[in-house]
Amino acid sequence: MRKLKTIRGMPDIFGNTLQKISFVEEVCRKTFHAHNFQEFRTPLLEDKDIFTRSVGETSDIVQKQMYEFQDKKGATLCLRPEGTVGLARALLTNGLDDSEIKKLFYIGPMFRYERPQKGRKRQFNQAGIELIADESYHADLEVIQVGVRILKDLNVKFKLEINYVGDVQTLSVYREHLRDFLLKNKTKIAEEFYQRLQRNPLRGLDSKDENIKAIFSKTKKLSDFLDSNQEQKFKSVINGLEALGIEYTINQDLVRGLDYYTGTVFEFITDKLGTQNALIGGGRYDTLLMDLGGKKLPAVGFALGVDRLAELVNPSHNDKFLFIGSLTSESKEYGQKIGSILRELRPDVVIENYLGEANVSKQLKKASSLGFKFVMIIGQEELKSKSFKVKDLNNSNADFLIEENNLAEIFND
Repeated sequence: MRKLKTIRGMPDIFGNTLQKISFVEEVCRKTFHAHNFQEFRTPLLEDKDIFTRSVGETSDIVQKQMYEFQDKKGATLCLRPEGTVGLARALLTNGLDDSEIKKLFYIGPMFRYERPQKGRKRQFNQAGIELIADESYHADLEVIQVGVRILKDLNVKFKLEINYVGDVQTLSVYREHLRDFLLKNKTKIAEEFYQRLQRNPLRGLDSKDENIKAIFSKTKKLSDFLDSNQEQKFKSVINGLEALGIEYTINQDLVRGLDYYTGTVFEFITDKLGTQNALIGGGRYDTLLMDLGGKKLPAVGFALGVDRLAELVNPSHNDKFLFIGSLTSESKEYGQKIGSILRELRPDVVIENYLGEANVSKQLKKASSLGFKFVMIIGQEELKSKSFKVKDLNNSNADFLIEENNLAEIFND
């Protein structure tokens, strides 16, 4: 029989890793709701064409990172590599592309066929927000504020980098400038890199290759191509960040890797994860819905790597409240009754009814190893008296007795 194994880059998630991922998702969901973003769910499978049209044929996603295949009718489908394009498609196909401002979020798995490494998996979890139909810089600030709040609530240290890349025309002119610049420096660049950069010259700006970085440091910046109106828009965003007390660094080489970005772009980065240092990335994409066949609706959003953030968090809250142990079959049944009553009183905490066979000492050790705060062991005496000794595993001097008709007292700590 063939040996069972997981698919490369798609690990099973459980234990402490899953606890951290769930914690990040919980904080994201809470923060999204606090800013009145509403959840939106799109399918895992999409038509490949929507990514080719919007992300860009020369992007790394389309060139080498798509999980694509043909279905039984010959349609070319792909597992979604990111969340924004699928959500934009969903707005169009569901008739939601009107001019009313919409605040939406998503949380779920994405797929990219790339070499698995630390911080990068072929199946990974993302959370993101999209603010649709607001062209003002206030929308940019709203989205950035959400990112700041999430990272602060997760107690993750970060640095915000921001830039302004202009509109479609500005980017087109700048790409041609970079292609001319590359042609003049062709002899200094390996052929493989040269051909790739000719297709998508913006990728040279944030290249990790030291030679490419040195070459591109001598060309004009995108900011040199902005008109006065674009400069004022960026200034409004910067002034807004300062008014909100949000620290930032202007990174003139920040362009993001997807063709649909225009205007404000930003990344939240960390120095704790090596080269895979981006925690949140986003910006404006004012032409994406139009590129997919809809109206021209301004939009701004971000996506964050749930798995990547999970590597940096240490959930401090402990909701494992009470471990109810039992010594006989009859006491197990009674313990389940007590557990049911207590869960009605406190549905927000974990109450465990232990179903195994073990003596008192082993059950106490079990409760401690699982991280429970209190332990209650039910035996023959407890069945008769309907009163129980509750042991505080963090403070032996705080043990107390409680009766069945006063079970609510266990939560008065």
